[in-house]
Amino acid sequence: MKKYIIAYTFLSILHSNDIIVDKSKTYNVKNNYAKFDRYTKHGGHGNYDYNNRDQITLPSDFPIIGSTFTLEAMTFTADTSIGLHQKVIGSKHWKGNYSNTSPNITFLNKNEIYYGFSTNGNDKMRQAKNVRKPNTWHHIAFTYDGDKGRLYVDGVQVDSTNNPTKWSGKVPDATPIGFIGSRFRGKLDEVRVWNVVRTEAQIKANMDSLQDLSSTGLVAYYSMDTDENFNIIDRSSNEYHATIDHAEIMQDLYSGNCPEPNGTLDCPYPDILSALEAAKGGQTILIREGRYSDLVFADYINHSPYTEGAKITVLGESMNTKIDGTISVKADWQLTDLNGKQVYKAVLNMGSISHKAKTRIDTIYGVFVDDRYMIPAMPTNFKNPTDPTTGNKDNPEPGTVWEKNDGAPYKNGGIMYPAVDYKYKVGQIANLDTLEEWAFEKNTNTLYLYPGQKIPNESNVRVRIRTHTLNLHHSDNIVFDNLHFYANAFYSRHGSYITIKNSNFSHSWEADLRNREMADGTDTNFKVDHRYRGNMMLDGNYNVVRNVIFRYVVDAYIFSFRGIKYPLYENILAEYNGWFGNMFWNLKVDDNCLNCKQDINNDNNYFSDTFRYVTMRQNRSGNIGPGKRSLVEYAWVEDHYQNTDGSGIGRASGAANKSTTRYSWMLNSNRNGIRFDGSCAGQYGLVHHVVSVGNKRGYRLKGDKHNVYHVMAYDNWDVDINLAAHKYCGDYGSFEQGKGVENMKGNHNTDIHNSIAGRLLNCASPDCGDQAIMNNGASNEKVDPKFLLNESSIWYGRNFPIDNREGNWSQSYPQLELEDPWLDNRTRDPEQLIKIFGVDPFEQNRIQSYDFRPRKGSIFIDAGKVIEGINDGQDENFYHSSTFSNQNRKYVGEAPDIGPYEYGDSVYWIPGFRTAYPSIPIPRDGAKNVSLEYGLAWNYPWKENYAGTSAIVAISGPGLVKTESFNYPNNVMFVKLTPGGTYNWTVTVDGVTSKSWSFTATDKVYPINDRSLDISIQDSTYLPQHIQKLLVSRNNHAFLRFDAPAIVDSSYKVELNLTPGKIYSLDDGIVLYKYNYKGWDERLANSNIGIIDKSNLTALDTIRSLTENEKISIDVSAYIDSTGEHSFALAALSEKDSVYFYSRDKLVLDGHFEGSIEAHNSGFATLHNAWPNISFENDAKLSVDDDENMQIPTKFSLHDNFPNPFNPSTTIRFDLPIATKINLTIYNMLGQKVKTLKNSQLSAGYHSVNWNATNDQGFPVSAGMYFYQIQTNEFVKTKKMLLLK
Repeated sequence: MKKYIIAYTFLSILHSNDIIVDKSKTYNVKNNYAKFDRYTKHGGHGNYDYNNRDQITLPSDFPIIGSTFTLEAMTFTADTSIGLHQKVIGSKHWKGNYSNTSPNITFLNKNEIYYGFSTNGNDKMRQAKNVRKPNTWHHIAFTYDGDKGRLYVDGVQVDSTNNPTKWSGKVPDATPIGFIGSRFRGKLDEVRVWNVVRTEAQIKANMDSLQDLSSTGLVAYYSMDTDENFNIIDRSSNEYHATIDHAEIMQDLYSGNCPEPNGTLDCPYPDILSALEAAKGGQTILIREGRYSDLVFADYINHSPYTEGAKITVLGESMNTKIDGTISVKADWQLTDLNGKQVYKAVLNMGSISHKAKTRIDTIYGVFVDDRYMIPAMPTNFKNPTDPTTGNKDNPEPGTVWEKNDGAPYKNGGIMYPAVDYKYKVGQIANLDTLEEWAFEKNTNTLYLYPGQKIPNESNVRVRIRTHTLNLHHSDNIVFDNLHFYANAFYSRHGSYITIKNSNFSHSWEADLRNREMADGTDTNFKVDHRYRGNMMLDGNYNVVRNVIFRYVVDAYIFSFRGIKYPLYENILAEYNGWFGNMFWNLKVDDNCLNCKQDINNDNNYFSDTFRYVTMRQNRSGNIGPGKRSLVEYAWVEDHYQNTDGSGIGRASGAANKSTTRYSWMLNSNRNGIRFDGSCAGQYGLVHHVVSVGNKRGYRLKGDKHNVYHVMAYDNWDVDINLAAHKYCGDYGSFEQGKGVENMKGNHNTDIHNSIAGRLLNCASPDCGDQAIMNNGASNEKVDPKFLLNESSIWYGRNFPIDNREGNWSQSYPQLELEDPWLDNRTRDPEQLIKIFGVDPFEQNRIQSYDFRPRKGSIFIDAGKVIEGINDGQDENFYHSSTFSNQNRKYVGEAPDIGPYEYGDSVYWIPGFRTAYPSIPIPRDGAKNVSLEYGLAWNYPWKENYAGTSAIVAISGPGLVKTESFNYPNNVMFVKLTPGGTYNWTVTVDGVTSKSWSFTATDKVYPINDRSLDISIQDSTYLPQHIQKLLVSRNNHAFLRFDAPAIVDSSYKVELNLTPGKIYSLDDGIVLYKYNYKGWDERLANSNIGIIDKSNLTALDTIRSLTENEKISIDVSAYIDSTGEHSFALAALSEKDSVYFYSRDKLVLDGHFEGSIEAHNSGFATLHNAWPNISFENDAKLSVDDDENMQIPTKFSLHDNFPNPFNPSTTIRFDLPIATKINLTIYNMLGQKVKTLKNSQLSAGYHSVNWNATNDQGFPVSAGMYFYQIQTNEFVKTKKMLLLK
């Protein structure tokens, strides 16, 4: 049913001029011809050695042609102006040098023909102009009778030699005719060599074919038919069979009702190339499902250089429309013993593979069994890398490539010419020793396979045979849409306005592929540029990759724009790429500027690139490599394994200048989160609203005159924010003698505000302190924290040492000021955590969270500065304008918050790839202990245009059944939750509904502020340190400020819970007071607890008995008499009593951490069960179940089922305001009953029932439309739903 619906939709969008491609259409072969282009059989482009060209090679014993001969061929060339000397037939001599050349026919430009030979090393060539037309089949013949040469086009003489001295009586040099089509661009057929002179009549009569194969003087006849080994058959009796080198053998086709394929529904093209060559701007090529392994190597498709025009759209029917670099093989698989293992082996029929590939294939580059990737044999063994990993950068899954880090086949990566520096070669028999590995023995064509999940048979094995399947030159205004590029790479050159969208790329490149494809030894002069690996566009304007997923791209660029003006990456997911080594194979832009080195300050030389909504995760090499003057926004890099001098977003020398990086997350990289680097770094980089945590360095921004706002960094094991003074040489181009010489004044003019650094800040900016104090950024911890907070709005953890760690690394943790942020230690292996903490603090909750908003009461709230164009609601006025209206939102409250997010904002920006449905729920699905007042957030699904987009959010749970609409980009639903309640919620956008997410609310609230202070000393402002002890004595009072949730009422038992850490003395008791001052906090303001009145106390109770590390609970139900702020205080009754309770900042290690494991410097793990809190207990039922709920609806309702459409099950919800008997029944389209879901008495409340698409007998039902109906004595309602299969 589902497939039928898709196919119907696909065909329903047909227009009269659309072109259809359908490989399932059966055709007969009318004729073969040879196709020659600039590409090799591998798919490589022009950067190849001379010998690696399309041609047909004649045998070495081909006879020398004497003084009488005829050469003839059917020829076709495209409408191009290339000036190459294109050899139809002859020996390899061109570019004006025709000495020692055999008789030959050579094409030049659009309409010229060279013909002749050499005698005694001197060429006897003649040029005939205006004798042929492009895009037309022409028969060409050259005859020589010992006196005169004659040229025939389409059986008519068009030229002859008129210089007897040069031609008459000359005998061609004894140079053999060695090749057909060498350096040719076009098609050839009916190639014949004669040792006699054919007459004009004979030539004309036999242009299309030669029937008399015994004709006098026939030396060789090539009709481009092939034998079983895919050699070109000489149909003459001499059997001078020829060899195909890189050229392809194509067919003219027909069927009973189709004289030839023409792209109509009845006569579709069987391959994509034919459709492209026939298409014009404005047409759509509709490709039916199937695997298209035919080469799409083309020039001058819809050619309009650097100019936008009408587009050709290449549209796939579904993701099962594959542009495929693999070929199916039929082989006899036998078990055999190899290297002490039982493996399968089969001898491959390379001739059969070549016939399918339409070019000669002599080796393979990859193996797939039932589409499962097989691993080329290597010395290092690992699990199949295409299986989703359960690990991460800090805790790589054992036995995977992510753990091994040593699989690269050559030393040091070796970008240019790694073939000279091999450690080993992949796919060798000696290394075949683990599951799912393969090896290929080329001299016997034997493929060996160590079986794993899949067992090979005669029909389920496919082999990769080339690097590229689609390769375009000088082709413009083409859109590739809804395609799966499988086991091949995309390449274009000199193409503009090319878009790839809504597509997948899998296995674009293999380990060592560029070197293996050149293993035939022809690259003797090292002319191959090995950087040209992977998916790539070179030279052009305004090319786009949009809404594309890249997986399993190995040892090559995921995608690279090189020399493209204004390129765009938008909505990209790249995962499981770059398995080996530490090379920079990334998502890349290079060379998007002109004359940069000569005039770097000229803005007109730059053509900015954009990265937007990009997710890079679970890659070894696979970061974001922007070009010059680039914009990167909404990027999410996580679990970047590459352990070399790289970064999540890397801007090398010159790339930082006037660049913008905003609204991005850099999480868990082995190196830098964001990096500005190079021998002299750069200037004027703008970075704002960025989170960089869990890396080696959060921000490594060298250079000067940068603008850094609203950035956050913590859990980075080397440095959080580094605005270094070194590697800066002054402005580029400002003075010649200053170039290349460091002046150690980097970042002396950089602006940084509203930012957070946890453990280490190295900042040479004056915003980070006086140079005399901070020592050029080396000692920022010595700067007065009040200066950083009040003057620069910078929160630095080491400015606020905690009580029991007064050493160099004592710090407060920004995580304690955030709602529920990402934590480095949550990514780690339990054994590591036990080594660090002595326990596993995350045993009960390993769900990684991504809520970086300030928590209620955070010191970050309203503590920032207004930055024009950044946080004041105005459009950005730096180097890149805002992408949409109100992108840089105005702050909420009295002033901007410190950090990348605003407390209470109705937008929570979530970076990265956007799926086809609402995703990334905040809190994450299955989250526990969610705050009782919370802002639910989600990511909108991907759309090219969000104008008019809205979302409908539905949530249900104890005390809350609510549906609310939101207009893009608003994505925060503020809710008030019942303590301990479990909630389900969904988001629907444009009729597409998310998964049903759930979370559980906390049953307690922690203090929004708590602090112990000595009331006997003069009032003074207390710094917002994360003091972990609340010392209570006669003079030391502890103050705790709570916010009571609105949903709690008198039915709850409310308790204040405290945990004493140390009891020094307790004789008379500790008094619990109600502290009646409202609005106090720990900000450096008039509300600071250190300077306000602390005497407004009301005694509530006295605590006379305590046990260390055991919780004490005090019933405060009578005192929590309203929603909102409630404060308590603790003080000892007498001078001799003294204890301390744990604060809400209590950590497992009290902040003490000595780096007990490599590359790790975070001692952060909270001891929540010791924190002071107010708990709420109610005997009422707090979770939604299938039958009833504590809340009573006010009316009958039957809700839309979810999901809809569905497969295999759906949930139907209904509301009953009274107890009643109900009947809930499923009907088919004919009104026949399918299943009774409920027929019973139910109580009043909210109910839900699941239907698993079975009938009353328990058998699955077919796909289609169904109706569900509820009936009671008071209410009848029917709705419809769609089951997909």
